[in-house]
Formats: sequence, structure tokens, C-alpha cells
Amino acid sequence: MSFSDDPIIPSDPTPQLPPVQDANAAAAAARSRRRRANRREMFPADAEGQAALISALSRRAYPSLELFVFSLVCGAILGLGFLLDSQAVLLLGILVTPLMTPWVGFLLALLTGSPRFLFETLMALLISGVIVFLGGLLTGFAARLFLPMTFTNVFIHTRLWPPALGVLAIGAITLVASFARSEDKPFLPSVIIAYAFYLPINAGGFGLGSGVPGIWPQGILVFVVHFALASTLGLLTLFAIRLRPTTQESSSVESHSCSSRGS
Repeated sequence: MSFSDDPIIPSDPTPQLPPVQDANAAAAAARSRRRRANRREMFPADAEGQAALISALSRRAYPSLELFVFSLVCGAILGLGFLLDSQAVLLLGILVTPLMTPWVGFLLALLTGSPRFLFETLMALLISGVIVFLGGLLTGFAARLFLPMTFTNVFIHTRLWPPALGVLAIGAITLVASFARSEDKPFLPSVIIAYAFYLPINAGGFGLGSGVPGIWPQGILVFVVHFALASTLGLLTLFAIRLRPTTQESSSVESHSCSSRGS
């Protein structure tokens, strides 16, 4: 038997490797399709789906008794923090603030044009603010016994600061977006909104009660600016996530407002 001197060369010397890049691209495309499907399911485009979503959000944002209870505790602690000029006590007061979902309800009422829900959420926020203001007012009267004193934190929170406005903008957008996208309670962005709303209100009451110049009504004016900025950004966020007002949504919000009030 004789063997050929020419080597036998295989026709395909390199084994065929699996197309890893193609598989990764296909997986990424599948994930992208799932994300788009989830977004469509979360924020439906049809009027009926929008009405159901707005109704569910309004039910979650309806004011409850805890808003006023926590406002009372918050106002007392914040007033004590200003009296002691203690940032630690002020931080404790902010941590016990109520969840600011009624503010989101106020934005939903503006979006849908529901007058009853708008009145109820606005009055709830107003009463909450008055309770916090009274906490500062009472501690301000108590501060008259210890004058003259240095109230550094009071003056800080009755002035407009660009970094504070930037943090407020982030908190407003995050609170509205997270509230609309998840059933969980957005505690952290709610604390940011409460910080921007309640500290100037309480400081304004403290200034009125203590009679120290340069505090009242500056604190209330700072709150008005914060509230206007946060509400504008919150409405823009609702539009950005494609929540658009319709007649069906407005009537749905009205009906759930009546049912929540009755319960």
C-alpha cells in the first residue's frame, strides 16, 4: 500500500463559531421590545386606558387624615428646631412630614380639569400648610422670652438659593414620575418636596411670632416660589409621560373623588 505525498487539507480548517454578536443583538432587541410593551401597558394611549390610569392615580393621591396628623407633628418639631437653631432637629421634623401625594393629586386635578378634586386637594394642602405655619408661630412667640438670639437656620430657609431650587426641580420630577410608574410610596422625593414647602412656611410663622425682622413674610414668599416651580415641573412631567386630559378622565376623577370622600 502506498500513501500520497500531498497533505490532505480540510475544506473548512476553522470550526464554525456561534454568532455571539448576533445573539447579543437579538437579546437587546427583545429587551427593547419588552420595555416598549411595558411602557405602553403602563401608560396606555387610548382614552379608556388613560381614564383608568388617572382614576387609579387620583385614588392613591386623595388626602387622608395622616396628612394633617403628620403636619401637626412636623410643625411642632420644625418650630423647635428653629428655636434651638439646630439642623439635627430640623432634619427630624422633615423626616416626619406627611407623604406629599396630595400635591400630586392637585396636579392631576389641574391636568384633568376636575374642579371638585382640585378644591379638595388644594384645601388639604392649604390646611396642612396652616398647621405647619401655626407650629412655627407658637414657637416664635416662645422665642420672645430668649431674645436676642441668633437664628441662622431661620434666615437660611427664608431666602431663595439656586442649589435648593435645583434640588427641588429634581424632587418634583422624580416624585411625579415615580408615583405614576409604581405602586410604591415615593418617600425620598416626597421628603425633598416637603423640605422645600414646609421649612419656609414654618420659618415664616416663626418670624411672625418672634417679631424678628427679615423673616416674615419672606418665608411665605419663598414657599410660593417653590410651590409654583415644583407645580410647573410636575405638570410638564405628567405631559412628558403622555398623560393627557380628556372628558372621560375628568368625570372619572370626579366619581372617585366622591367615593373617596364618602368612605
